[in-house]
Amino acid sequence: MSENGNPSDPARPVRSGTPTADRVRGIFSDIAPSYDRFNTLSSLGIDRSWRRATVRAARLTRASRVLDLCAGTGDLTMALATQGRPGEVVGTDFVPEMLEVAREKAAAYSGPTAIAFSVADAQDLPFDDASFDVVTVAFGVRNLPDREKNFAEVLRVLKPGGRYVILEFSRPTIAPWRWMYHLYLRVVIPAIGGILTGDRSSFVYLNDSIRSFPSQSALAAELRAAGFTAISWEDRTGGIVAVHTAVK
Repeated sequence: MSENGNPSDPARPVRSGTPTADRVRGIFSDIAPSYDRFNTLSSLGIDRSWRRATVRAARLTRASRVLDLCAGTGDLTMALATQGRPGEVVGTDFVPEMLEVAREKAAAYSGPTAIAFSVADAQDLPFDDASFDVVTVAFGVRNLPDREKNFAEVLRVLKPGGRYVILEFSRPTIAPWRWMYHLYLRVVIPAIGGILTGDRSSFVYLNDSIRSFPSQSALAAELRAAGFTAISWEDRTGGIVAVHTAVK
């Protein structure tokens, strides 16, 4: 497919790292039962610190109403509830199998935050305008076929002054570290995923999607073009991931 090819056109081949709705839904519905184990093993447990940084960036209060997009198995949703303690967190994902795991986690929660889950597409949200104080997403923007639609929807559902906090894989700025990281993505990630799920090809896609995702500054430029302000990011683990923050 050319750089300007349409990934939704069935007549065109789709590059390995290009997200389509069918591809992403198929991958995550299949790996849902093993997804948490994969995250822990592949990140050596560092993913918990990444989520803590995301919760801090959200600047929640007890009055906050939070929308967690692409919530998957609910790890960020639960971190928002247990660490940020907002009034409400609504977790959404368009893969029901992932949310089944998330609901099991929420069932064991007994804190003050109201938690709900809903099947929804982050590019077409079923919520009223200006209905959330904060919107978050962890490792989901990379898998959206149309980021511009997502950014427009987030701006629509955020209240004025509301924050969009994105935790996403990014690009290490130091060349030797970047080379080691890309080698890890190419070799180790598909191997771990294949052992846990028997589906190595899905993790080849995940590797390719990470490597083709925009750099920190390029994603910031996309957010600015979409209409967000006060855009910043914080690199974590040498730039393996970044926590981006943008304000409506």
